Amino acid sequence: MNVAQTAHPAGRLEFATESTRSRLSRWHKSGRAIRLAPGLYAVDATLPPEKVAYQHRFAIAAHLWPGAVLCDRTALSGGEPVDGWLFLCHPDPQRRADLTVPGLTFSVRIGPGHLPGDMAMPSGLFLSGRARVLIENAQTRGRPREGKPARQAGIATVEDQMDEQARVGGAGRVRALLQQLDVISGHFNDRSVEAVRSRLAALIGTRAETEFKSAKFAARLEGQPYDEHRLQLLGRLVDYLHTVPPVPRPALGGTQQWQWLPFFESYFSNFIEGTQFGVEEARRIAIDGDVPVARPQDAHDVAATYRIASDPELSAEVPMSGEKLLDLLVERHATLMAAREDKRPGQFKEQQNYAGGYAFVAPEMVLGTLRRGFDAISSVIDPFQRAVAIMLLLTEVHPFDDGNGRIARLFANAELSTAGQIRIVIPTVFRNNYLAGLVGVSNGAGDGQTLHSVLDFAQRWTATVDWRTYEAADTELREGNAYMDSAVAESSGIRLRLRS
Repeated sequence: MNVAQTAHPAGRLEFATESTRSRLSRWHKSGRAIRLAPGLYAVDATLPPEKVAYQHRFAIAAHLWPGAVLCDRTALSGGEPVDGWLFLCHPDPQRRADLTVPGLTFSVRIGPGHLPGDMAMPSGLFLSGRARVLIENAQTRGRPREGKPARQAGIATVEDQMDEQARVGGAGRVRALLQQLDVISGHFNDRSVEAVRSRLAALIGTRAETEFKSAKFAARLEGQPYDEHRLQLLGRLVDYLHTVPPVPRPALGGTQQWQWLPFFESYFSNFIEGTQFGVEEARRIAIDGDVPVARPQDAHDVAATYRIASDPELSAEVPMSGEKLLDLLVERHATLMAAREDKRPGQFKEQQNYAGGYAFVAPEMVLGTLRRGFDAISSVIDPFQRAVAIMLLLTEVHPFDDGNGRIARLFANAELSTAGQIRIVIPTVFRNNYLAGLVGVSNGAGDGQTLHSVLDFAQRWTATVDWRTYEAADTELREGNAYMDSAVAESSGIRLRLRS
Protein backbone atom coordinates (compact mmCIF):
# COMPACT_ATOMS: atom_id res chain seq x y z
CA MET A 1 0.00 0.00 0.00
CA ASN A 2 1.42 3.38 -1.00
CA VAL A 3 0.89 6.08 1.61
CA ALA A 4 2.95 8.77 -0.08
CA GLN A 5 4.09 9.00 -3.70
CA THR A 6 5.90 12.35 -3.83
CA ALA A 7 9.68 12.19 -4.23
CA HIS A 8 11.27 13.27 -0.99
CA PRO A 9 14.58 12.67 0.87
CA ALA A 10 12.53 10.59 3.33
CA GLY A 11 11.27 8.47 0.42
CA ARG A 12 7.76 7.14 0.10
CA LEU A 13 6.17 5.05 2.80
CA GLU A 14 4.78 1.60 2.01
CA PHE A 15 3.03 -0.92 4.23
CA ALA A 16 3.48 -4.42 2.87
CA THR A 17 0.47 -6.32 1.54
CA GLU A 18 0.25 -9.86 0.17
CA SER A 19 0.93 -8.53 -3.31
CA THR A 20 3.82 -6.20 -2.39
CA ARG A 21 5.59 -8.07 0.41
CA SER A 22 8.08 -9.95 -1.79
CA ARG A 23 8.89 -6.85 -3.85
CA LEU A 24 9.56 -4.73 -0.77
CA SER A 25 11.70 -7.49 0.69
CA ARG A 26 13.83 -7.58 -2.48
CA TRP A 27 14.17 -3.78 -2.46
CA HIS A 28 15.23 -3.91 1.16
CA LYS A 29 17.95 -6.47 0.39
CA SER A 30 19.16 -4.43 -2.57
CA GLY A 31 19.29 -1.23 -0.53
CA ARG A 32 16.51 0.57 -2.31
CA ALA A 33 14.10 0.35 0.68
CA ILE A 34 14.64 0.91 4.39
CA ARG A 35 12.80 -1.48 6.70
CA LEU A 36 11.40 0.66 9.51
CA ALA A 37 9.39 -2.10 11.19
CA PRO A 38 7.90 -5.47 10.20
CA GLY A 39 5.85 -4.79 7.09
CA LEU A 40 6.77 -1.10 6.99
CA TYR A 41 9.25 0.30 4.46
CA ALA A 42 10.51 3.62 3.15
CA VAL A 43 11.38 3.40 -0.54
CA ASP A 44 14.03 5.56 -2.25
CA ALA A 45 14.90 7.42 0.96
CA THR A 46 18.24 9.22 1.19
CA LEU A 47 18.02 10.30 4.85
CA PRO A 48 19.21 8.16 7.80
CA PRO A 49 16.55 5.74 9.10
CA GLU A 50 15.83 7.82 12.25
CA LYS A 51 15.09 10.93 10.19
CA VAL A 52 13.03 8.93 7.71
CA ALA A 53 10.87 7.56 10.52
CA TYR A 54 10.46 11.02 12.04
CA GLN A 55 9.39 12.55 8.73
CA HIS A 56 6.73 9.87 8.29
CA ARG A 57 5.59 9.74 11.94
CA PHE A 58 2.10 11.14 11.31
CA ALA A 59 1.48 8.94 8.28
CA ILE A 60 2.54 5.85 10.22
CA ALA A 61 0.30 6.74 13.16
CA ALA A 62 -2.66 7.54 10.89
CA HIS A 63 -2.34 4.24 9.04
CA LEU A 64 -2.36 2.16 12.22
CA TRP A 65 -4.77 4.33 14.23
CA PRO A 66 -6.91 6.44 11.85
CA GLY A 67 -8.22 9.62 13.47
CA ALA A 68 -6.10 9.13 16.61
CA VAL A 69 -5.37 12.01 18.98
CA LEU A 70 -1.84 13.00 19.90
CA CYS A 71 -2.31 13.26 23.64
CA ASP A 72 -0.74 13.28 27.09
CA ARG A 73 2.87 14.57 27.15
CA THR A 74 3.01 14.54 23.34
CA ALA A 75 0.23 17.13 23.30
CA LEU A 76 2.11 19.26 25.85
CA SER A 77 5.08 19.29 23.46
CA GLY A 78 2.91 20.43 20.56
CA GLY A 79 2.77 17.01 18.91
CA GLU A 80 6.49 16.32 19.08
CA PRO A 81 7.93 13.06 20.44
CA VAL A 82 8.87 13.03 24.13
CA ASP A 83 12.06 11.14 24.96
CA GLY A 84 11.65 9.29 21.67
CA TRP A 85 7.99 8.34 22.31
CA LEU A 86 4.82 9.49 20.56
CA PHE A 87 1.74 9.08 22.73
CA LEU A 88 -1.69 8.66 21.14
CA CYS A 89 -5.19 7.70 22.15
CA HIS A 90 -7.97 6.08 20.14
CA PRO A 91 -11.45 4.92 21.15
CA ASP A 92 -10.99 1.46 19.58
CA PRO A 93 -7.37 0.84 18.55
CA GLN A 94 -7.00 -2.22 16.32
CA ARG A 95 -3.37 -2.45 17.39
CA ARG A 96 -2.67 -1.92 21.08
CA ALA A 97 0.96 -2.95 21.21
CA ASP A 98 3.68 -0.31 20.96
CA LEU A 99 5.35 0.09 17.57
CA THR A 100 9.06 0.84 17.47
CA VAL A 101 10.75 2.31 14.41
CA PRO A 102 14.28 3.78 14.25
CA GLY A 103 14.51 6.54 16.86
CA LEU A 104 10.81 6.53 17.74
CA THR A 105 8.19 4.44 19.53
CA PHE A 106 4.44 4.85 19.08
CA SER A 107 2.29 4.08 22.11
CA VAL A 108 -1.50 4.10 21.98
CA ARG A 109 -4.07 3.86 24.75
CA ILE A 110 -7.85 3.70 24.75
CA GLY A 111 -9.28 7.18 25.06
CA PRO A 112 -11.69 9.66 23.52
CA GLY A 113 -11.37 10.46 19.86
CA HIS A 114 -11.62 13.95 18.41
CA LEU A 115 -13.34 16.37 20.84
CA PRO A 116 -14.29 20.06 20.57
CA GLY A 117 -11.18 22.17 21.00
CA ASP A 118 -8.78 19.58 19.55
CA MET A 119 -6.53 20.75 16.72
CA ALA A 120 -6.40 19.08 13.31
CA MET A 121 -3.00 17.61 12.45
CA PRO A 122 -1.53 16.08 9.26
CA SER A 123 -2.85 12.76 7.94
CA GLY A 124 -6.20 13.08 9.70
CA LEU A 125 -4.78 13.03 13.24
CA PHE A 126 -5.67 15.47 16.01
CA LEU A 127 -3.86 17.19 18.87
CA SER A 128 -5.46 17.48 22.30
CA GLY A 129 -6.93 20.94 22.92
CA ARG A 130 -5.85 23.26 25.72
CA ALA A 131 -8.37 22.09 28.31
CA ARG A 132 -8.08 18.44 27.31
CA VAL A 133 -4.31 18.35 27.63
CA LEU A 134 -4.59 19.66 31.19
CA ILE A 135 -7.00 16.86 32.15
CA GLU A 136 -4.95 14.18 30.45
CA ASN A 137 -1.71 15.17 32.13
CA ALA A 138 -3.31 15.58 35.56
CA GLN A 139 -4.23 11.91 35.49
CA THR A 140 -1.89 9.36 37.03
CA ARG A 141 -1.78 5.81 35.75
CA GLY A 142 0.78 4.23 38.00
CA ARG A 143 4.46 3.74 37.39
CA PRO A 144 5.39 3.14 33.72
CA ARG A 145 7.13 -0.07 32.84
CA GLU A 146 10.91 -0.05 32.78
CA GLY A 147 12.35 1.72 29.75
CA LYS A 148 9.14 3.61 29.00
CA PRO A 149 8.70 7.25 30.07
CA ALA A 150 5.57 8.36 31.88
CA ARG A 151 2.69 9.24 29.56
CA GLN A 152 1.43 11.98 31.87
CA ALA A 153 3.45 14.98 32.98
CA GLY A 154 1.83 15.23 36.42
CA ILE A 155 -0.04 17.89 38.32
CA ALA A 156 2.99 20.17 38.92
CA THR A 157 3.53 20.52 35.17
CA VAL A 158 -0.20 21.04 34.66
CA GLU A 159 -0.09 23.89 37.18
CA ASP A 160 2.89 25.37 35.32
CA GLN A 161 0.85 25.22 32.12
CA MET A 162 -2.04 26.99 33.80
CA ASP A 163 0.31 29.68 35.04
CA GLU A 164 1.57 30.18 31.48
CA GLN A 165 -1.98 30.37 30.10
CA ALA A 166 -2.85 32.97 32.73
CA ARG A 167 0.30 34.93 31.93
CA VAL A 168 -0.37 34.96 28.19
CA GLY A 169 -4.14 35.33 28.13
CA GLY A 170 -5.12 36.63 31.56
CA ALA A 171 -8.48 35.93 33.19
CA GLY A 172 -10.18 35.74 29.79
CA ARG A 173 -8.03 32.76 28.76
CA VAL A 174 -8.69 31.03 32.09
CA ARG A 175 -12.46 31.46 31.72
CA ALA A 176 -12.27 30.09 28.18
CA LEU A 177 -10.46 27.01 29.49
CA LEU A 178 -13.19 26.50 32.09
CA GLN A 179 -15.81 26.68 29.35
CA GLN A 180 -13.91 24.12 27.26
CA LEU A 181 -13.64 21.95 30.34
CA ASP A 182 -17.42 21.94 30.77
CA VAL A 183 -17.91 20.82 27.17
CA ILE A 184 -15.56 17.82 27.31
CA SER A 185 -15.60 16.85 30.99
CA GLY A 186 -17.97 13.92 30.48
CA HIS A 187 -15.29 12.03 28.56
CA PHE A 188 -12.83 11.91 31.47
CA ASN A 189 -12.78 10.72 35.05
CA ASP A 190 -14.26 13.10 37.60
CA ARG A 191 -11.15 13.27 39.77
CA SER A 192 -8.92 14.61 37.01
CA VAL A 193 -11.56 17.03 35.80
CA GLU A 194 -12.06 18.43 39.29
CA ALA A 195 -8.30 18.75 39.84
CA VAL A 196 -8.11 20.95 36.76
CA ARG A 197 -11.33 22.83 37.40
CA SER A 198 -10.47 23.82 40.97
CA ARG A 199 -7.07 25.14 39.95
CA LEU A 200 -8.40 27.14 37.02
CA ALA A 201 -11.10 28.58 39.25
CA ALA A 202 -8.45 29.58 41.80
CA LEU A 203 -6.75 31.67 39.13
CA ILE A 204 -9.84 33.87 38.81
CA GLY A 205 -10.45 34.23 42.52
CA THR A 206 -12.22 31.11 43.78
CA ARG A 207 -10.66 29.78 46.96
CA ALA A 208 -9.13 26.33 46.49
CA GLU A 209 -8.63 24.00 49.44
CA THR A 210 -5.70 22.13 48.00
CA GLU A 211 -1.93 21.99 48.15
CA PHE A 212 -0.26 23.22 45.00
CA LYS A 213 2.80 21.49 43.58
CA SER A 214 4.10 24.26 41.32
CA ALA A 215 5.93 27.16 42.93
CA LYS A 216 5.07 29.35 39.94
CA PHE A 217 1.39 28.59 40.21
CA ALA A 218 1.33 29.21 43.97
CA ALA A 219 3.21 32.49 43.48
CA ARG A 220 0.62 33.67 40.96
CA LEU A 221 -2.21 32.92 43.37
CA GLU A 222 -0.35 34.92 46.02
CA GLY A 223 -0.17 37.87 43.63
CA GLN A 224 3.57 37.48 43.00
CA PRO A 225 3.98 35.58 39.71
CA TYR A 226 7.52 35.33 38.40
CA ASP A 227 9.34 34.52 35.20
CA GLU A 228 10.83 31.05 35.58
CA HIS A 229 12.86 31.31 32.37
CA ARG A 230 14.66 34.45 33.58
CA LEU A 231 15.41 32.85 36.93
CA GLN A 232 16.88 29.88 35.10
CA LEU A 233 19.15 32.20 33.10
CA LEU A 234 20.19 33.88 36.33
CA GLY A 235 20.72 30.54 38.04
CA ARG A 236 23.04 29.34 35.30
CA LEU A 237 25.04 32.56 35.57
CA VAL A 238 25.31 32.16 39.34
CA ASP A 239 26.51 28.58 38.92
CA TYR A 240 29.15 29.78 36.47
CA LEU A 241 30.28 32.62 38.75
CA HIS A 242 30.89 30.12 41.53
CA THR A 243 33.53 28.49 39.31
CA VAL A 244 35.41 31.75 38.65
CA PRO A 245 38.10 32.81 41.15
CA PRO A 246 37.50 36.42 42.29
CA VAL A 247 39.96 39.08 41.13
CA PRO A 248 39.51 42.08 43.45
CA ARG A 249 40.45 45.48 42.02
CA PRO A 250 40.48 47.95 44.91
CA ALA A 251 39.99 51.65 44.17
CA LEU A 252 43.23 52.81 45.76
CA GLY A 253 44.56 56.35 45.96
CA GLY A 254 41.70 58.14 47.68
CA THR A 255 38.83 60.13 46.17
CA GLN A 256 41.13 62.42 44.18
CA GLN A 257 42.38 59.46 42.15
CA TRP A 258 38.83 58.83 40.87
CA GLN A 259 37.56 62.40 40.83
CA TRP A 260 36.22 62.42 37.27
CA LEU A 261 35.16 58.80 36.92
CA PRO A 262 31.52 59.49 37.96
CA PHE A 263 31.16 62.16 35.29
CA PHE A 264 32.48 60.00 32.46
CA GLU A 265 30.54 56.99 33.73
CA SER A 266 27.35 59.10 33.56
CA TYR A 267 28.25 60.61 30.21
CA PHE A 268 28.85 57.26 28.54
CA SER A 269 25.90 55.56 30.26
CA ASN A 270 23.56 58.14 28.73
CA PHE A 271 25.34 58.30 25.38
CA ILE A 272 24.96 54.60 24.68
CA GLU A 273 21.22 54.89 25.45
CA GLY A 274 20.76 57.63 22.87
CA THR A 275 21.05 60.72 25.09
CA GLN A 276 23.96 62.15 23.17
CA PHE A 277 25.86 65.34 23.86
CA GLY A 278 29.39 66.36 23.09
CA VAL A 279 31.55 65.63 26.11
CA GLU A 280 32.26 69.34 26.72
CA GLU A 281 28.56 70.19 26.65
CA ALA A 282 27.82 67.28 28.95
CA ARG A 283 30.46 68.61 31.33
CA ARG A 284 28.76 72.00 31.47
CA ILE A 285 25.41 70.31 32.09
CA ALA A 286 26.52 67.93 34.85
CA ILE A 287 29.14 70.06 36.60
CA ASP A 288 28.06 73.67 35.96
CA GLY A 289 24.30 73.15 35.76
CA ASP A 290 24.14 74.71 32.29
CA VAL A 291 20.90 73.34 30.82
CA PRO A 292 20.47 73.82 27.05
CA VAL A 293 17.10 75.40 26.23
CA ALA A 294 16.43 73.00 23.36
CA ARG A 295 17.02 69.78 25.33
CA PRO A 296 16.12 70.19 29.00
CA GLN A 297 14.97 66.60 29.49
CA ASP A 298 18.08 65.09 27.95
CA ALA A 299 20.20 67.41 30.06
CA HIS A 300 18.38 66.29 33.19
CA ASP A 301 19.10 62.64 32.34
CA VAL A 302 22.84 63.34 32.27
CA ALA A 303 22.77 65.52 35.39
CA ALA A 304 20.64 63.07 37.38
CA THR A 305 22.84 60.11 36.48
CA TYR A 306 25.89 62.10 37.55
CA ARG A 307 24.20 63.17 40.78
CA ILE A 308 23.64 59.52 41.75
CA ALA A 309 27.03 58.27 40.53
CA SER A 310 28.99 61.04 42.28
CA ASP A 311 27.20 60.96 45.64
CA PRO A 312 29.27 58.83 48.06
CA GLU A 313 26.16 57.49 49.77
CA LEU A 314 23.82 57.07 46.79
CA SER A 315 26.46 55.48 44.58
CA ALA A 316 27.37 52.87 47.19
CA GLU A 317 23.95 51.94 48.60
CA VAL A 318 23.06 48.34 47.87
CA PRO A 319 19.92 46.34 48.69
CA MET A 320 20.10 43.76 51.45
CA SER A 321 16.81 42.06 50.61
CA GLY A 322 14.37 41.66 47.75
CA GLU A 323 12.05 44.25 49.30
CA LYS A 324 14.90 46.75 49.67
CA LEU A 325 15.82 46.15 46.03
CA LEU A 326 12.31 47.21 44.99
CA ASP A 327 12.47 50.31 47.21
CA LEU A 328 15.88 51.37 45.89
CA LEU A 329 14.83 50.84 42.30
CA VAL A 330 11.83 53.10 42.77
CA GLU A 331 13.96 55.79 44.45
CA ARG A 332 16.72 55.74 41.85
CA HIS A 333 14.33 55.70 38.92
CA ALA A 334 12.32 58.58 40.36
CA THR A 335 15.52 60.64 40.55
CA LEU A 336 16.84 59.56 37.17
CA MET A 337 13.64 60.19 35.19
CA ALA A 338 12.21 63.12 37.16
CA ALA A 339 12.12 65.34 34.07
CA ARG A 340 10.19 62.80 32.02
CA GLU A 341 6.68 62.47 33.37
CA ASP A 342 5.68 60.44 30.32
CA LYS A 343 8.13 57.73 31.46
CA ARG A 344 6.33 57.41 34.82
CA PRO A 345 9.35 58.05 37.09
CA GLY A 346 9.51 55.76 40.09
CA GLN A 347 6.74 53.46 38.80
CA PHE A 348 7.19 49.93 37.53
CA LYS A 349 6.07 49.27 33.97
CA GLU A 350 2.49 48.45 33.10
CA GLN A 351 3.09 47.65 29.43
CA GLN A 352 5.31 44.95 27.92
CA ASN A 353 8.64 46.28 26.66
CA TYR A 354 10.92 44.91 23.98
CA ALA A 355 14.35 45.31 22.42
CA GLY A 356 14.67 44.22 18.81
CA GLY A 357 11.70 41.88 19.20
CA TYR A 358 13.04 40.34 22.43
CA ALA A 359 10.38 40.53 25.16
CA PHE A 360 11.53 41.34 28.67
CA VAL A 361 9.71 40.14 31.78
CA ALA A 362 5.95 40.71 31.62
CA PRO A 363 4.70 43.58 33.80
CA GLU A 364 2.75 41.39 36.22
CA MET A 365 5.88 39.31 36.85
CA VAL A 366 8.26 42.19 37.61
CA LEU A 367 7.96 42.22 41.40
CA GLY A 368 8.02 38.46 41.82
CA THR A 369 10.98 38.03 39.47
CA LEU A 370 12.97 40.80 41.16
CA ARG A 371 12.35 39.35 44.63
CA ARG A 372 13.20 35.80 43.63
CA GLY A 373 16.07 36.98 41.47
CA PHE A 374 17.63 38.78 44.41
CA ASP A 375 17.35 35.59 46.46
CA ALA A 376 18.94 33.65 43.58
CA ILE A 377 22.11 35.77 43.69
CA SER A 378 22.38 35.78 47.49
CA SER A 379 25.09 33.12 47.38
CA VAL A 380 27.33 35.35 45.24
CA ILE A 381 29.67 37.18 47.60
CA ASP A 382 32.43 38.69 45.45
CA PRO A 383 31.49 42.32 44.64
CA PHE A 384 32.40 42.13 40.95
CA GLN A 385 30.49 38.90 40.49
CA ARG A 386 27.49 40.40 42.28
CA ALA A 387 27.73 43.35 39.90
CA VAL A 388 27.54 40.95 36.94
CA ALA A 389 24.56 39.13 38.46
CA ILE A 390 22.56 42.25 39.36
CA MET A 391 23.31 43.65 35.90
CA LEU A 392 21.76 40.59 34.29
CA LEU A 393 18.76 40.51 36.63
CA LEU A 394 17.79 44.15 36.04
CA THR A 395 18.47 43.99 32.31
CA GLU A 396 16.34 40.87 31.82
CA VAL A 397 13.48 42.21 33.93
CA HIS A 398 13.61 45.74 32.43
CA PRO A 399 11.32 46.91 35.24
CA PHE A 400 10.58 50.43 33.97
CA ASP A 401 9.24 52.08 30.84
CA ASP A 402 12.64 53.72 30.22
CA GLY A 403 16.02 54.18 31.88
CA ASN A 404 16.58 50.46 32.50
CA GLY A 405 20.12 50.31 31.13
CA ARG A 406 21.28 53.25 33.24
CA ILE A 407 19.59 51.81 36.31
CA ALA A 408 21.25 48.42 35.78
CA ARG A 409 24.70 49.98 35.45
CA LEU A 410 24.22 52.16 38.54
CA PHE A 411 23.15 49.18 40.64
CA ALA A 412 26.02 47.04 39.35
CA ASN A 413 28.51 49.76 40.19
CA ALA A 414 27.01 50.25 43.64
CA GLU A 415 28.05 46.66 44.44
CA LEU A 416 31.61 47.65 43.60
CA SER A 417 31.61 51.02 45.37
CA THR A 418 30.27 49.66 48.64
CA ALA A 419 33.21 47.21 48.66
CA GLY A 420 35.77 49.88 47.74
CA GLN A 421 36.42 48.42 44.32
CA ILE A 422 36.79 50.07 40.92
CA ARG A 423 33.53 50.88 39.18
CA ILE A 424 32.82 49.85 35.59
CA VAL A 425 32.65 52.40 32.78
CA ILE A 426 31.21 51.31 29.41
CA PRO A 427 32.61 53.73 26.79
CA THR A 428 30.79 54.33 23.53
CA VAL A 429 33.20 52.26 21.46
CA PHE A 430 32.54 49.27 23.72
CA ARG A 431 28.73 49.45 23.48
CA ASN A 432 28.32 46.58 21.02
CA ASN A 433 30.58 44.32 23.07
CA TYR A 434 28.58 45.11 26.19
CA LEU A 435 25.23 44.47 24.51
CA ALA A 436 26.55 41.28 22.93
CA GLY A 437 27.40 39.97 26.38
CA LEU A 438 23.85 40.60 27.59
CA VAL A 439 22.21 39.27 24.42
CA GLY A 440 24.32 36.13 24.59
CA VAL A 441 22.83 35.25 27.98
CA SER A 442 19.31 36.07 26.75
CA ASN A 443 19.75 33.77 23.75
CA GLY A 444 21.19 30.93 25.80
CA ALA A 445 24.67 31.20 24.29
CA GLY A 446 26.57 29.91 27.29
CA ASP A 447 25.92 30.59 30.95
CA GLY A 448 27.18 34.15 31.07
CA GLN A 449 30.84 33.66 30.27
CA THR A 450 30.81 36.39 27.62
CA LEU A 451 29.03 38.89 29.86
CA HIS A 452 31.52 38.21 32.65
CA SER A 453 34.45 38.64 30.26
CA VAL A 454 33.08 41.86 28.78
CA LEU A 455 32.50 43.47 32.19
CA ASP A 456 35.86 42.21 33.44
CA PHE A 457 37.61 43.86 30.49
CA ALA A 458 35.66 47.08 31.06
CA GLN A 459 36.70 47.15 34.71
CA ARG A 460 40.34 46.45 33.82
CA TRP A 461 40.20 49.27 31.26
CA THR A 462 38.62 51.63 33.80
CA ALA A 463 41.46 50.87 36.20
CA THR A 464 44.09 52.09 33.71
CA VAL A 465 42.61 55.55 33.03
CA ASP A 466 43.86 58.63 34.90
CA TRP A 467 40.62 60.04 36.35
CA ARG A 468 42.26 62.72 38.51
CA THR A 469 41.50 65.60 36.14
CA TYR A 470 39.06 66.13 33.32
CA GLU A 471 41.86 66.98 30.90
CA ALA A 472 43.93 63.89 31.70
CA ALA A 473 40.96 61.57 31.43
CA ASP A 474 39.69 63.17 28.22
CA THR A 475 43.10 62.84 26.59
CA GLU A 476 43.42 59.17 27.47
CA LEU A 477 39.87 58.43 26.35
CA ARG A 478 40.53 59.97 22.96
CA GLU A 479 43.80 58.10 22.57
CA GLY A 480 42.08 54.84 23.54
CA ASN A 481 39.19 55.30 21.00
CA ALA A 482 36.64 55.47 23.85
CA TYR A 483 34.44 58.12 22.16
CA MET A 484 34.23 56.32 18.83
CA ASP A 485 30.88 55.03 17.57
CA SER A 486 30.84 51.28 18.21
CA ALA A 487 29.41 50.36 14.81
CA VAL A 488 31.96 52.48 12.95
CA ALA A 489 34.78 51.11 15.09
CA GLU A 490 33.67 47.54 14.49
CA SER A 491 33.49 47.98 10.73
CA SER A 492 36.91 49.62 10.77
CA GLY A 493 38.56 47.03 12.98
CA ILE A 494 39.17 49.59 15.73
CA ARG A 495 38.96 48.45 19.36
CA LEU A 496 38.99 49.98 22.80
CA ARG A 497 42.66 50.33 23.68
CA LEU A 498 43.74 48.95 27.04
CA ARG A 499 46.71 50.89 28.38
CA SER A 500 49.52 48.85 29.83
